Amino acid sequence: MDIPREVLAQTQARFVRRDPERGQCQARLDAGGPLAADSQARVEARLTRLGVPLADARAITEGQADALTVAARLPEDTRLPLERVIGANDLLGVAYLDLARSASRAVGRIVLKDGRGRTLGYGTGWLCGPHTILTNHHVLEDAGAARTSVIEFNYELRADGTLRDRVTLSLDPDALFLTSAPLDYSLVAVRGDTSAFGWLPLFGTTGKVLVGEALSIIQHPSGEPKQVALRENRLVDLLPDFLHYETDTAPGSSGSPVFNDTWEVVALHHSGVPRTDAQGRTLRRDGQPLQPGDPDTLIDWLANEGVRISRIVEDLRARPDAAGNALVAEVLAANRPPVVGTPEIRSGAEAARVLDLGAVTVGADGVASLPVTLRLRVGGGEAGPPVPVPPPVRPYLDPQDAEHAAAYYAGLPEGGTPQARFLALSELVTRTHVRTPGYDPADELYPWVDLWPDGKLRSLYSAREHTPQELIAADRAAQERRTALAARESLSVEALEEALLYNCEHVVPQSWFGKREPMRGDLHHLFACEPGCNSFRGNTPYFDFPDYGEALRSDCGRRDPGEFEPAHGKGAASRATLYFLLRYPGVVRQYGERHLQTLLAWHAADPPADWERHRNAAIFARQGNRNPLIDHPEWAAEVAWGEGLGR
Repeated sequence: MDIPREVLAQTQARFVRRDPERGQCQARLDAGGPLAADSQARVEARLTRLGVPLADARAITEGQADALTVAARLPEDTRLPLERVIGANDLLGVAYLDLARSASRAVGRIVLKDGRGRTLGYGTGWLCGPHTILTNHHVLEDAGAARTSVIEFNYELRADGTLRDRVTLSLDPDALFLTSAPLDYSLVAVRGDTSAFGWLPLFGTTGKVLVGEALSIIQHPSGEPKQVALRENRLVDLLPDFLHYETDTAPGSSGSPVFNDTWEVVALHHSGVPRTDAQGRTLRRDGQPLQPGDPDTLIDWLANEGVRISRIVEDLRARPDAAGNALVAEVLAANRPPVVGTPEIRSGAEAARVLDLGAVTVGADGVASLPVTLRLRVGGGEAGPPVPVPPPVRPYLDPQDAEHAAAYYAGLPEGGTPQARFLALSELVTRTHVRTPGYDPADELYPWVDLWPDGKLRSLYSAREHTPQELIAADRAAQERRTALAARESLSVEALEEALLYNCEHVVPQSWFGKREPMRGDLHHLFACEPGCNSFRGNTPYFDFPDYGEALRSDCGRRDPGEFEPAHGKGAASRATLYFLLRYPGVVRQYGERHLQTLLAWHAADPPADWERHRNAAIFARQGNRNPLIDHPEWAAEVAWGEGLGR
């Protein structure tokens, strides 16, 4: 969104007033770098924050020791950051990129909407705690604006230039909304699961950056996909409440986090400093005065201004309306989240130092890593922090699964009529279904059965990626809300389940079999699937639209009355449905011969790959039976599938 003109005027006035001090600071910066440009107290605080011992930091600031001499005797992980500050070394470890990627996940695009859902503009915001976001006051001025707006995470381009699937969350100003016009910030609660994105803690201490040091900004300029301005941006001045820096930003970047080289947030970006003429008029890049109605993109920007995080923290601590609020206390605690991203697989003593192993991961060799944390109490003392241990591993694809499959089908009669083949396979998958887990996708499906080779889950119909933890937490929360609602309201189980769906799809809808077990919990026809796509499909039979590629459709697929074609997962859905006909013949009455032809065509066009082979082996280990069409896709043409339909 465009920066309000009064904010621009105030920013420009602050910048102009500081011209003499900024000129003197620049002279010191040119002569001796950041250690000479800033105050002695701030330099000392910065050095100690970088890990330089206090005695050495004071010796440097008091001129009793040379910074390079001190750096030479420091540990490497302390020496390199110090050398960057003094300008002797601009190399960065590759962990800088990992930290940048992790930090970027917490940044989202705020979409400003009116009461009718129409988009009014864009800003940037970021998670500063597990349940709260921070942005500018001029982006979200009041609770009403927050109530109709949303924040979108993952609105960014992949390496191949395609857009990722964004995650849209609504804001909850009724739970928390604090704003300050003088400091131009708004702190707002967010609804939904944010565990996949981490957060950027607000550190109230000073010493996070010196004049002359590099800064970076992660932003959604002009509402575009997420972008980053890296390091060739310098802090040029430091005011009591604000920072001035040379970072490239654009309209829509309002509310972006400003980072130092260790990816700590040092400021909340809120405005640019426009170039003005002798009459004080804001100038465009073409040298002409800005005219009413001109967008901010035409302004000739001199620098940018951000609100200091230490000042925001100070304000939050002093606000009477923040006292006692659990969400504010959570933000002010400034706990660091685990690094969000794909964790490394470590071994030996190094693994014992890892504080968060994260999600299940699968290496290039196909070996899956499952996180395990032990909490030990020794001698009756207080329990220390969790001590992670090297995770046990098991192969994603069971190397003995081919042998298991051969043994499973060994007694199957060869040849015979298609009807006989159906009856033989039906008897086999029924007789070997010796274990019947109840319906609990958070325990039975997400942690292992439905994982893809990269350790992620993918929604069956939209192919959106999720971590196992994300869906487990969401389903557990849905169950808790059901329990709470059932205790307060006289709602039926069916009404509660309809209102609070799991992230799970039965490819044969539950209403077709009365939600009975073992059908309800049979893992062969359960798949991860967001409630939105689950609801979109409903209990509609599968269908193949001749004009599907040209027709207007959603991310989940296309639905017309009585017909549904998914955007993704057709092969897996067809094989799971055909398995259901084998295992529970006579139950499905909603399909006819034309539907069977659609399922067989999808099966042929999208044959099983490693994901389904992994599923089949994992379900075999859990239930005892297998899906024959995954092991032997060629058998599809040899079976009379109509034998499984209800008449």
